Amino acid sequence: MPDAYTKQSKFPSVTKVLSPYSGYDRIHPMHLGKAAERGTIVHSYCAAYVQKEWAPEPAIEYQGYVQSARQWFDAYAGTPLIVEKEMEDSALGYCGHPDLVLESERLGGVILIDLKTPVSVHRKVWGAQLAAYRQLIQAAENIECQRIGSLRLRRDGSMAVFDDFTKNFVACWAAFYGALIAHRFFNGDSD
Repeated sequence: MPDAYTKQSKFPSVTKVLSPYSGYDRIHPMHLGKAAERGTIVHSYCAAYVQKEWAPEPAIEYQGYVQSARQWFDAYAGTPLIVEKEMEDSALGYCGHPDLVLESERLGGVILIDLKTPVSVHRKVWGAQLAAYRQLIQAAENIECQRIGSLRLRRDGSMAVFDDFTKNFVACWAAFYGALIAHRFFNGDSD
């Protein structure tokens, strides 16, 4: 999916590094564009909600996703620590835009969450993405995330599903780091 959030940086984004493995090149551009628009709109409502900011009701086609997020946030979210923040790791040379880091007593500490609207889990790519964000947050903000996961928002408005990737962090980080090295090599960033 296009990296709609990452501003211009001298470093590649997490999304760009993982794009060869995402499968998005097999999706018709019209559908990909609609999914990107949905993600952008839903993310903005979720960011406003978790920060207790006012936002108008979303268009009908997005209301279920927003209601799904609200239910989950009301049940599990604690204090937001990072919401939609652009970050760079100059030592490793990549940038990213994690969706949400919050402190949650119910979930056992500091949780990194990536909001998702697809029905099915894309375990390998999402795991690598979350591992990269976890390292980025540690490097840029000195915040240690005890848990990492995707929060799959439901179109029908039912409770969102948290997919925990914490147990697979080491393998997911190794996959992202390998992809980062390959990206540099094949894009001329390495001799």
